Amino acid sequence: MGLKKLIKKYFKKDDADLLHDMRVMARRKLSMLEKEGKMDLRLKELLKRSSKLRDTDVLLEICKDKKIKKYLKKKHKKLRKKFLKFLKGFKSQIVSLEEKRDFNCDKIFNTSFLNKDDKTLHKLRIVVKKCRYTNPQLEDKLKKIQDYLGKAHDYYNCEKLMRKFGKDLTKVIRKKQKYIRKAEKIRVTLQR
Repeated sequence: MGLKKLIKKYFKKDDADLLHDMRVMARRKLSMLEKEGKMDLRLKELLKRSSKLRDTDVLLEICKDKKIKKYLKKKHKKLRKKFLKFLKGFKSQIVSLEEKRDFNCDKIFNTSFLNKDDKTLHKLRIVVKKCRYTNPQLEDKLKKIQDYLGKAHDYYNCEKLMRKFGKDLTKVIRKKQKYIRKAEKIRVTLQR
């Protein structure tokens, strides 16, 4: 299914999976364009504007507290309204970059995920995505790393929210660490 169809469906139905698919498609296309020395400014904007909305979708699934869920539902409604406004009349805007981009996948292979702060892990996850989309021979392992680091980031966001609401963080931090260790275990198999 193409991006335009996903957008059309998302207008009709508030569906976290549709938003996720839209974002994956945008990231994949952007990675391929960057490798060719191009950029789609509107796709990049789509990712930026949908980021917090996607976070609310995920947090609604993993944060179990009733107060937090009520807060997230209200936030989600506002974010979705803004995002739909952006999507109206969405069109690609491809521009040339000064040079082609080659993603440094060695950074992933040679950088331990253990003992990294949450923001650094998130940046590494973005590099993993770009490497995954441009290196089909590593697709399976990089997808697993991406998923585990994504789960860790989701629990980091839940941790921040629970801290804001004064909730116990023990379980959330434990789950975040579990996913970081799983990503690290796969990363070690890719070391060169």
